[in-house]
Amino acid sequence: MIIGATKKSQPLFSALPSVEDTEYGKQFAATNPLFCWHANYFNYHRKKILVLLNDLTYTPIILQDINAQKKKQLAKLIPEAIRVAFDIAGVSKEKTEEYLKVAGDIQVGATSNRSLTGSINLMTRELSSFKLDLSQTINAEAIALYSKSIHMPLIKKTNMHSAEALRAALDETLKIKEVVAPEPFVINKTWDYSKLKGNLSFDAWEEQREVVLANNEKLLAAFEDYLLQAKKLSQKVVDRHLVNLDFYINIFLVNYQQETPLNSERSAAIFLSDFLVRKDLTSSPTSLKQNGSSLRKFYAFLYEAGEISKKAFNQFKEDIKLGVEEGLEEWEDFMNGEDFWF
Repeated sequence: MIIGATKKSQPLFSALPSVEDTEYGKQFAATNPLFCWHANYFNYHRKKILVLLNDLTYTPIILQDINAQKKKQLAKLIPEAIRVAFDIAGVSKEKTEEYLKVAGDIQVGATSNRSLTGSINLMTRELSSFKLDLSQTINAEAIALYSKSIHMPLIKKTNMHSAEALRAALDETLKIKEVVAPEPFVINKTWDYSKLKGNLSFDAWEEQREVVLANNEKLLAAFEDYLLQAKKLSQKVVDRHLVNLDFYINIFLVNYQQETPLNSERSAAIFLSDFLVRKDLTSSPTSLKQNGSSLRKFYAFLYEAGEISKKAFNQFKEDIKLGVEEGLEEWEDFMNGEDFWF
């Protein structure tokens, strides 16, 4: 059994073994979601309330007052809470024990499902506003409430609440499915900037503009495949990164820097710290951070494609971090009337 704990909640699981291979842990969770859980916690009257959701069925577990002593007991408390949650959902004791036997010992890894992370964060915010009875470690009342709650990702997939989804999942034969390592993603390099190396005059650059833009289009298409297939991002998230990068490489680099993405040293910092704030009237702290994220992923892609060195990639990461910080300061100056757009 693997528990994907948020960074915030990782210290609560210090007494449990960690997943040694992070990538394997993610693949295991994707292949065997019934035997994996996501976890987070919140503070309630100075007590730590630990919340877990099953990756497949969204079955809830709520453990209260997880102090230093109870942290050491989680290897026993979590299976006991699973027994309570399964009983509330109408699962037989025999089936519950079969599940625990197949699931095996608990290991702790990182979160691997953004949708589940969002659901458990929402659940912790809701619970923090409840009046909780802290007299019991396992809050059966709250577990019963959330067993009948509607989780939109679950409803969209199964049209069931978590108790129904759990019973349906346990009707199947319980076994751990073999984790098959995916084929390594190979970046198909269809672009060619070889004729654009060196410092070109303005006239020479203008003559090559269409060549640059055509290669940029090929580069962004390959980057999209990389994000979708290698990084498993949703199309919605990928589209946002593509919009950000289109502005960066096709407007800023081509028209203002006269550079290709492969020889854009220091341009990322200039873009984030000054250009984006001045030229995009819709810029905001959120958009600055999102653009920084897009650029980090883009230069990571170029590094994996063999187009930039490890040293250059590390420098880009530093430049992007600094660019976001300075861009936020620049944006604040604009908002306070201390600077102007042009």
